[in-house]
Amino acid sequence: MAAFTASQASVTNGSKVVTINSGESIANIRQGDFLFLAGFLVEINRGYVGGSSQQYIELVRNWTNSSQSNQPALVVPTTGDFRAAVDAINNANKNVNDNLVAMQNWQTKMGSVTFVNQDGSTTNVKTLKQIEADNEAQMDAYHPYPWAMRKVEFEARRAANNEKFAASGFVHFGKHRNNTAAPVAGTPVNEGMWVKYDSTQRKDSFCLGAGPNISYLVGNSKTNNPVLHIAGVLTELSHLSEVQADISNTIKLPPAEDGNRTYDSATGVSVTHATPAIAFASETTTNKVVTDRPDMWGLEAFLREINDADPFVYKNGLIQSQATSINGVPTVTDNVRPITYFSWYEGDNSSRGKGVNWQTATEAERIAIASDPENNIYFDDATGNFYQWCVRGRSFAGQGNGDWSLLDPASPLINGASALSFDDGNIGTIGCQGTKDAVVNYDRANGGRYIPAVQVMHTPYNGGIKSELGVYTAANGIGNYNKPNTSVAVDGECFFLVCGTVNRLNKGAYHPSHNSFGSDLIQDNAGNTTAARTWSEDRAKQINSTQDAFLLAGSTSGLSWGSISSGFSGRPDGRYYDAIYASGKGGVCRDMRYSAWGLTQEDFADADLAVKSGEYRGREKVGLTKLLPISDSPTVTSSNIGVRAFNNLAIELGIDVQDAYYVYNVTNGELFYNLDRRETLQGSFTSHIYYPEAWGNSPSVILIYILKQATVAGEFLHTDVIGDPAKIILCDDLKDGWVGDWIPNIPEGIKDNFQLSRPYAGLGTGIQRTFTVNNGASWSSAKIQLSLPISNETVFTNMPANQVTIYQYDTEAKKVSTATNSSVYAGVEGLGYVWGTSFYAVTWGRDLAFSATGKLLTNGFGTGKINSHYKLDNFALRPTTNTLDHNNSREPEHQILDLAGDVGDVAFKALNYNVVENQQGFINYAYTSLKHDGTDYGDDGKIHIVDGQSTMLDENGNTVLVGTARCVEPLGWIKNDK
Repeated sequence: MAAFTASQASVTNGSKVVTINSGESIANIRQGDFLFLAGFLVEINRGYVGGSSQQYIELVRNWTNSSQSNQPALVVPTTGDFRAAVDAINNANKNVNDNLVAMQNWQTKMGSVTFVNQDGSTTNVKTLKQIEADNEAQMDAYHPYPWAMRKVEFEARRAANNEKFAASGFVHFGKHRNNTAAPVAGTPVNEGMWVKYDSTQRKDSFCLGAGPNISYLVGNSKTNNPVLHIAGVLTELSHLSEVQADISNTIKLPPAEDGNRTYDSATGVSVTHATPAIAFASETTTNKVVTDRPDMWGLEAFLREINDADPFVYKNGLIQSQATSINGVPTVTDNVRPITYFSWYEGDNSSRGKGVNWQTATEAERIAIASDPENNIYFDDATGNFYQWCVRGRSFAGQGNGDWSLLDPASPLINGASALSFDDGNIGTIGCQGTKDAVVNYDRANGGRYIPAVQVMHTPYNGGIKSELGVYTAANGIGNYNKPNTSVAVDGECFFLVCGTVNRLNKGAYHPSHNSFGSDLIQDNAGNTTAARTWSEDRAKQINSTQDAFLLAGSTSGLSWGSISSGFSGRPDGRYYDAIYASGKGGVCRDMRYSAWGLTQEDFADADLAVKSGEYRGREKVGLTKLLPISDSPTVTSSNIGVRAFNNLAIELGIDVQDAYYVYNVTNGELFYNLDRRETLQGSFTSHIYYPEAWGNSPSVILIYILKQATVAGEFLHTDVIGDPAKIILCDDLKDGWVGDWIPNIPEGIKDNFQLSRPYAGLGTGIQRTFTVNNGASWSSAKIQLSLPISNETVFTNMPANQVTIYQYDTEAKKVSTATNSSVYAGVEGLGYVWGTSFYAVTWGRDLAFSATGKLLTNGFGTGKINSHYKLDNFALRPTTNTLDHNNSREPEHQILDLAGDVGDVAFKALNYNVVENQQGFINYAYTSLKHDGTDYGDDGKIHIVDGQSTMLDENGNTVLVGTARCVEPLGWIKNDK
């Protein structure tokens, strides 16, 4: 029996004194007994009573372990029985012969032995082995599984990690593969993320981390595998749905759309129909066939109890692990839980994990696994149960077309939505799974939903849900979502880390207007099953609608073209619907794997350099260019600004007039460009579509406008159309619009040079040129290259006036987007330099200049200053807001730019400064676009602070753009040490 037990004892590292806080008597404690506290066994010197009757235990040596507060303790009288045995032996020393056998038994056997004393009496004592066994049993009864991590230590580690890191996220991103290394080549996306699509093994998936062959690894990560931090728990990602040695983890996505599914944005109902024909016949104003779907993926962390109903443990807690062993213990397939427990997405039946059955494992196997803290297993003395912190990969097919509405747990609420959702936070929410066998997604009434964990602190619904920056937390369903959802994890400990989105191609035939996300070819005119054509090759089977793109999609022997295994694609970029690419359509879009470490000034500086050098990964919404003939619409005259308007047409068409639109006069060929008349972008003017008053009361015009659609990132395929709008409308392939731009350089039979609307990011003959001179009855196509790289121009000698030409080429998504002037993070330390560039090359700032202004740098000077930094000579930060002053007399000043250039060349200057929003870091750029007049760029040596974008006159009288822009993706989290 224990000589002493205490429910609360405390000791400080380096001290010899243990304080008994719960008041138990120390009367039975003897010198040489052992104290068992927090899993450690230490020898006692004495017990004593101090002032105010406080009970203390003095140790033989200083406590060398971590400080403990109010922990249970017991005293093991290890030496008591031993001393009794020694006394018996001493008393029997004159009867050695009689006691010889008893002495041997005392040393070697279990039980007890009897010694004969000098006076003939006997003493019965426990044997040495029995004393050891009894004490071990006593400690096991009080502190079972002494080799296991206790809950208190697990929680202490969590607390330390939460103090160390700024938010939940990635501690290390892991390595990735380069695009040439055998045996597993790949294309990197960002640090630790890469794609591989050269075999059917990699369809609908991409990779995280790489190893172990260091000769093929790329990246700056300290580890080969990614290391995750969620709510204080670290998890190394390894063998997640992956068995190949050179690929650490595989991220799985749902299969591509086939034109059979519709989604109603008004009700949230998604229906899979028998055929595309039925699906398209079901379309209404809100119910649409899903063709350009964005997928989302992330990692769900949750706490589970290990018991007979759920007996498996997994390497590093990864329930989808394919590791063949855990710390030397062989794994087996977990067939206890249903396949839906392991599924990445609804319908996934290929992700069943491997682990070790804890309930049937041997003691040695348990010790090997539990002794490794990376497996995140602990024992709770209060409940008598083992627990494991687990991580599951999850991916979600976007419910409908277009972007997700709420993905960032730090973003302000959208329309009051507070749940991780595709739509408005009510009908498009992600369901929590955790320990559940399965979950109903997009239905917050069943099984709860995920809400931004950090925002719980800022709402009245603070019902015990933990605040964890960077993740969503599991909450209950309708009417009770302010409470932690204990049905999905122990104590409601269930979190979701959003990691990114992926744009998906579909199985329909590609068409630049009707199915720009398609990948298939179309059946040839003869209906052969062994041949197919692109949209422009076989006009007898012309695609005139999105439905046609699916009904006319080709296949052979049951094999759908447009797939990896077929080897055939109908797209100009040659992409397949079941491959995941590094960027663009069919590729990774948002990479939201933010670092768990707090941002430093060096991180801001590195990101700024990446933006300016073109290495930063851009992101933007691509637009659908549409043409609308207008001949008899009623008009209104707009006061005194010299324009007339088609009343409320912008609202009717859903046009954002802050974006560009053109009005083309069919009669005289004149163009009106709205961004040249910025007064039409303000106030009551924004509901109308304008044209010059000189065109008369009801001119015959064609409106060319853009409707923003899907989001792309990195390098993507862009489409430009050149031609008279009146001719374009006669082409069935383009009359309904196309995803891309219209170039307002109308051919008239004399022009040769045509500048692309965006910087060409491809190589060599990577531009697909397709044109018609008979209103689309037939098309000619060829691969070409830039004829004039400096000016980003192609050449078509004397392009006919009746020609309509499509250019398709790779370009980079914009690095920055329009922003407002914001507080400078860290004050003066957060201000950068004024940076100017005039050179056309991507590494000299071309993409940043274009992203901010939409203008191409065209200076090709090999000599002279083409890129330079200028220190601020004067600036003012407003004391109350820490923002740059926009008063004309206090705007930031710098040395006048002395960049090389020639008449007509465009240059760009910007002041970078660091900003923080919702505890995430960004870089703002206060910029000006400059124009060379043959002498200089007309720079006034000032940085003009404005919200959004505006215009001003430069020193030479030219109208130039000024504005504020911001990098499109957060750089990471700011650590709050206050």
